[in-house]
Amino acid sequence: MRCKVCVRLFRLYRSLKSRFRAAELPDATPKRAKEDVDPMFEVKVPEVGESISEGEIVTWFKQDGDMVQVDDELFELETDKITATVAAEVAGKLSIKKGVDEVVAIHEIVATIDTSATGGDAPAASKASEAETAAPASAPASSGASGDVMSPAARHHAAQHGLTSGDIQGTGKDGRVMKDDVLRTVAAGASKPAPQPAAAPKKEAPTPSIPKIGKPADGPRQTRRSMTPIRKRIAERLVQAQQTAAILTTFNEVDLSAVIAIRKKYQDQFVKKYGIKLGFMSFFVKAAVDALQNVPGLNAYIDGTEIVQNHFYDIGIAVGTEKGLVVPVVRDAETLSFAGVEAEISNLAKKARNKKLTLQDLQGGSFTITNGGIYGSLISTPILNPPQSGILGMHGFKQRPVEVNGKVELRPMMYLALSYDHRIVDGKDAVTFLKRICDCVENPERMLLGI
Repeated sequence: MRCKVCVRLFRLYRSLKSRFRAAELPDATPKRAKEDVDPMFEVKVPEVGESISEGEIVTWFKQDGDMVQVDDELFELETDKITATVAAEVAGKLSIKKGVDEVVAIHEIVATIDTSATGGDAPAASKASEAETAAPASAPASSGASGDVMSPAARHHAAQHGLTSGDIQGTGKDGRVMKDDVLRTVAAGASKPAPQPAAAPKKEAPTPSIPKIGKPADGPRQTRRSMTPIRKRIAERLVQAQQTAAILTTFNEVDLSAVIAIRKKYQDQFVKKYGIKLGFMSFFVKAAVDALQNVPGLNAYIDGTEIVQNHFYDIGIAVGTEKGLVVPVVRDAETLSFAGVEAEISNLAKKARNKKLTLQDLQGGSFTITNGGIYGSLISTPILNPPQSGILGMHGFKQRPVEVNGKVELRPMMYLALSYDHRIVDGKDAVTFLKRICDCVENPERMLLGI
């Protein structure tokens, strides 16, 4: 009886054991699959625009061997149009393949991330540092005869003829200079006159001592560095504008009294309602739109043998950054209020400073405004932003005496410069355009009333 019970218990045990083993099998499969996956994740240069094929690594935010987490900023890529920051897609140990200032192509591998690393590893030393640590600097190669390899007799004769070891080719062992070597050198005419006692100097009037007010700067007098992609692009565009357009500039001056009075009267209410300050630029943007609507020739450009007329008003605003000048675009400026223009300019300027501008932010402008006055410029001749046909240059304003209703008064006056493509814009239209901007700025109510 006991045997039958034992048999049954044994069979039950085997059945249960097989079931437990079957339940464990699904967990084993993923583990094998995971082991088959390559743990080295490749960090590649991302696509940042259809027309961009390469860029330059300007900064690595991490060091070789650092542990990184998902979304950690890895490096900054500068192209001829925009600057982009590339973040980590996986966590692990970083291995850098391309260094700072290297030009890399889109989709090129610039680093790898070891996803199997668990942290705690110290940053890897650079290959150069390892080489320096592993091998001491070798001694310089022998350069021929020197003072310590001259025989006593050779040294004596060399001194008589004013020669040094560098003047003599040694023929002894290991380049040792012998007496015959000295005599041979003297016979060849290499001797120098023996030093003579210095003659008593003639007494001359003392030269006045001119003190120096400073000292030369330490370090090299010149350095060289490669142009960044953005600077190369700026250079190309400026030369292109000079070579492909007939650029002419006309000037005028504008009285800012009315604009200053409006800003002073309504600034607090404007900030309270819109959360942004009322600046000068919004007045000039709206004035430029008004002038473009009245003189459409400035809102057109030449393409080959055709004239392309724009029926939109996308105004580019030149913004200076540490990398160079960029021109983000305020879209459909005719549809924006003064507050809308100020908010859009503030947003674009912030993106430019933080290197967050996209290609969409920079493309498609129909007219450009640049303000050199913020740097102290009083007057200048701006260069066109191809293929546009006009650019307005604002400058600093100063209190100057002007005639007002037969009296001389001090007014805040600003010089304006309009550069235009004379191939498509005649002088009459250019002057009319600039005068219209002055009228709108001096009488802002005209823009509000549309007259």
